[in-house]
Amino acid sequence: MFISMMVTALMSFAVSSFLFYFFHPKAIQFGLVDKADHRKLHKGNIPVIGGPALYCTLVFVLYMNQQFTPEVLSFVLCGGFLMLLGMIDDKINLKVSLRLSLMIAITTFLYYFAEFQISSLGNLFSLGEVVLNSASLIFTIIVVIGVISAFNMVDGVDGLLGCLSLISFLALAVLFGVNGKLYLASTCICFIAALIPFLMCNLSMLPRNRYKVFMGDSGSFFIGFTVVCLLIAGSQESMHIDDAIVDPDSPTAFKPVTALWLIAVPVLDMIANIIRRVKDKKSPLHADRGHIHHLLQDMGLSDKQVLILLSAFAIFSASVGVIGGILHVPEVIMSSLLILLLAVYYYFYSHSDKFSGLIHRLFGHQLPTS
Repeated sequence: MFISMMVTALMSFAVSSFLFYFFHPKAIQFGLVDKADHRKLHKGNIPVIGGPALYCTLVFVLYMNQQFTPEVLSFVLCGGFLMLLGMIDDKINLKVSLRLSLMIAITTFLYYFAEFQISSLGNLFSLGEVVLNSASLIFTIIVVIGVISAFNMVDGVDGLLGCLSLISFLALAVLFGVNGKLYLASTCICFIAALIPFLMCNLSMLPRNRYKVFMGDSGSFFIGFTVVCLLIAGSQESMHIDDAIVDPDSPTAFKPVTALWLIAVPVLDMIANIIRRVKDKKSPLHADRGHIHHLLQDMGLSDKQVLILLSAFAIFSASVGVIGGILHVPEVIMSSLLILLLAVYYYFYSHSDKFSGLIHRLFGHQLPTS
């Protein structure tokens, strides 16, 4: 199984590499590029092809492995629709209301036809399992849109979305693997392999900065959707994508609260921004330069330093989730620590000026002089 998994991952890497090479000139030709503005500080028009390349790679790998169960086919169809929605948004900037309506429709379809449901939050407070019952559909819609939006919002620094999603997929692969859900673990590894060529292009690792690309809304939508699908598949009993489990008494790979630890950085950033915008009497969906990566940039950190700092934070939070899941740490402890993390994060976010000196000392340079 391990050899088969590695062969599939190599195949995913090769296909992804070819597609980024193939789509790059096509995107420029058809005007599928990201143009610089007051929030985007890059130079020139950069192709936004992360979504098409990653989606086509994953579909190819699933096809080669002949893993098109009804649930997987539903994911492929809905993921493709979301990716196309993101491509259109990259091109013409769709209205937020239209994007939300289509995401609600997709989630509702999956809820009823693929058992894509969040029905339990686990034993969060040691008072018994929190079962959602009739609130399940509404909660599932909120979570799906929230996770997709969180990954979309965090895409503001070269490599950040790619690294954060890679960390989440790696943590998921570990949890799926130790619980015997090898098909889901293999899917995560294939996605990691497909992300590597993107990061090489996005971080300008190729000679002469060739084939610079961005993820775009198509990529962030598809990545967020894939992550939330895997989180639900791993934490809820309703989905039966991979039933080959080691422990027959544990039908899920991890507890629902563990899922939040695996995507802590984008989710905490989204929550902090929503709170700030509501306090400022702005729409929670209003785009601005108020995300954590923007705050760190305004402190004087370079994009590479922002990437290192937030990736380190993501590795820490994902590691807590993985260790807690493997050791079966009580859910009340994991949820209490998560609330504490949110409080600390929001305090840093709201009082970032107080931590500026500490951040600069961490990277070994002085505060910028005014």
